[in-house]
Amino acid sequence: MSSTAIPKVVPAQLSFLAIYNPSLGTTDETFEKQVVFYYSRAAKIRSRIDGKDTKAAQELREQENEKLRQVGLAQGMVGFARSFSNGAAVDSVETQKSRIVLHELEEGWWILASIDLTRLPAATSTTNASGPSIEYSSREVSPPALLLQQLTRAYSVFLLHHGSTLDGLFAKLDRTKFCNILDKYWTRFANNWDVLLHGSPAVDIFGGLKLAAGGELGMGVGEEEWGSGEREVLEDYARRTPGLVDVMVSRFGEPSALQTRKESAGLKLSTEGSQLEPWVGSGKSVNAYDGVVFSGVGALGRRSLRDLSHWVESIYCYGDHAYGVRDNPTSDRRRQRRRRNMKAPSSASGQSSPKKGRSQTKADVPVPKPSTLDPNRPTIPPPIVVAVESSLNQASTAVDNSDKNDSKSTSVMASLGDAETWMKYVTLGYGSTWGSRNPQVEASASNDEDSAPRERSPEPALRSIEPEPELDNVEERLKAQIQQENSGYFIVGLKGTMEDETFDDDNDEGSWNNRIPLRTIYVELAKDFPLEAPGTELDEMPQWEKEVSLVSSRASSVGGLRRLQPVVYVHRPFIYTFLFRPRTDSLTLASFYRNLHTYFSPLHRPMSNSTSPEKVAMRIASASHPHTTISSTTNAAPNTEPIYDLVYDPRTLTVHSSIPNIPDPGTLIPEGISSETVVSNWSRVEALSVHSQILTTVASTRRSVSELERTCKTGRGWWVVWMRLPPSDSVHIKDAEAETESFRTADLREAFLVRRARDTVSTNSAKSSGSRLGSGMWRLGMSSTGEKMGGSAAGWGPRGLAEGIGIDARRYVEGLLSLNR
Repeated sequence: MSSTAIPKVVPAQLSFLAIYNPSLGTTDETFEKQVVFYYSRAAKIRSRIDGKDTKAAQELREQENEKLRQVGLAQGMVGFARSFSNGAAVDSVETQKSRIVLHELEEGWWILASIDLTRLPAATSTTNASGPSIEYSSREVSPPALLLQQLTRAYSVFLLHHGSTLDGLFAKLDRTKFCNILDKYWTRFANNWDVLLHGSPAVDIFGGLKLAAGGELGMGVGEEEWGSGEREVLEDYARRTPGLVDVMVSRFGEPSALQTRKESAGLKLSTEGSQLEPWVGSGKSVNAYDGVVFSGVGALGRRSLRDLSHWVESIYCYGDHAYGVRDNPTSDRRRQRRRRNMKAPSSASGQSSPKKGRSQTKADVPVPKPSTLDPNRPTIPPPIVVAVESSLNQASTAVDNSDKNDSKSTSVMASLGDAETWMKYVTLGYGSTWGSRNPQVEASASNDEDSAPRERSPEPALRSIEPEPELDNVEERLKAQIQQENSGYFIVGLKGTMEDETFDDDNDEGSWNNRIPLRTIYVELAKDFPLEAPGTELDEMPQWEKEVSLVSSRASSVGGLRRLQPVVYVHRPFIYTFLFRPRTDSLTLASFYRNLHTYFSPLHRPMSNSTSPEKVAMRIASASHPHTTISSTTNAAPNTEPIYDLVYDPRTLTVHSSIPNIPDPGTLIPEGISSETVVSNWSRVEALSVHSQILTTVASTRRSVSELERTCKTGRGWWVVWMRLPPSDSVHIKDAEAETESFRTADLREAFLVRRARDTVSTNSAKSSGSRLGSGMWRLGMSSTGEKMGGSAAGWGPRGLAEGIGIDARRYVEGLLSLNR
């Protein structure tokens, strides 16, 4: 087999994504109306071909038709599965070449996604006549549960900006605009959707609000050293600012070296070359230590607060290209393009009239033929033609004014008959400056000055101009963005730098909206948040939004959705999100944004120090008191490997995690040999092994609600401990006779502890190929419903888990929970 016939490795990627509603087309003729959004990678490739290859385009059209037929197949699978699963719908289908997931977003509206598995060259050398053999692998592809969670998260962010269910939007808008809005959001999501395992899948599978590594500011043990003063400043600003409803602050990454080294100019210059990397919009995933450090004053509901944090994470990842930042989500993009196309002829017609005027003036003067000019004479570049015509008109006007007694046509023809005068017009009069003068023209000019004095146009003085260095526009834009990130700017709000005071509130032109684009999001308020009296801004909601919010399942428990206007302020490493009531007067004033920038600038350094990872490690070490067990190995040293944790609270929808991310491929970090590796012995293979084991544990324990603890060891030598914990702020239901306490399964917290085994040998990976279950698995006698668990047999105390991970796992987690994260 030739080298050109060797197949390439094609990573797994999205094949197609569709949103459909079976009730929109109940017959074969109207079947295509069921699909309101469809994205196909084949159709995207076909658009790039642009009809150059007819055969390839035809094959791609056949492939696209095959994907459209998959919508009907998906409906058949759903109906078939419901016939023997008590009405439950199938959510995933595995084939040899693809992984298909489908989910009912809301009643009647389905989303369908097909993932093409990774294509690898076959291990065997046998090939058929059609070409080389190919194998399909699902390794490193996200499992179906994670793919569905990512789709659900994207759907929640979509509703955050549109504030209604798909049914409500479809009833309010016409079909064309409804489909355009879906296409605008979901096409962007499909283009950026990475279906491989990346970032932190252990955090993404829960779909919660990710807290920073040390929790929230000023809460829990050691709150005096954990930003209690900064928390008071944020709460006080939220209370006394008119129109402000809530504030949320998130931290991503570390402060820039240019922020901490401003006192040394020489050192600053030396680090500028290494700091030419933007912080916002770099496409990086959220790290383990990143997350929310201040979740607000409690005005928003937990679900809306979670969706808002997901939108802020997308802003950190994509910057201005995130949904709802640069473009208005409710605008019709295609209609705006048509409007621009309609305005183009009017502007062209407006420019045509001056050209006609110039052409008429030029027609009055006969232009010499090109053959009469010297062929060796350099021609005039096109940009100077307009200047020559203007100079010719001015010269003709001057001649007409000077010779009032003579005929106008005679003077013009005489000037045109003189070759030197015509050359003077063409060269813009520079010939006389260089010394090539005609004695006759000079004498006539002196006689004219003596007889009738007239104004002479000043000749431009010759001066030497130093050549300007060529600048890299991309590098200059990066420097400007980095400077704004280090000093603070608004990514949603007032555009431009805060030092630019040329823009004033008292602008007579009324163009304030050009620099202050406002956005609208739809959130649900907390139950105990005081509602405004009738007639206020929040109460002035259109009737259709009130009707939609009443039937919205997302907000039925809190009385409906409310419209708020977000202002997003970026100051590395923090992103502030301010939520204001609609039509707040201060949002239209540039001075308000400058005052906000001035107010929070002094807060940047102390809050950055309070939430630094070094202080987080000290705080966790002071709060936890693990009890190390005695190793069974003789003369074994204590395990000094670090412990990573993950805690999920379903009541508050918060996730705290210190488990490192999966390193990105293509660098030295995935191999664990780079100096920038945050965790020792944490290569890409190790990370995939740990995160995959966590995903498997979550999927299996969801089907077994009575299981409380589980310990396993991966094939790479990592201990993974999973446990269920009592709910946070729970009201215990006590049974006096049995002396037990009961909890709802859906409210139980889940925790993971990860630690590298003491006796792990990196080269002995073939010794154990799977995971070994520990002895910490118990099952309890429960009621048939399975909704409650606990009691004397629950065993909330430590068991045999300490044999593997080397500590009392439950007491360690309890110490972490004392931080109130």
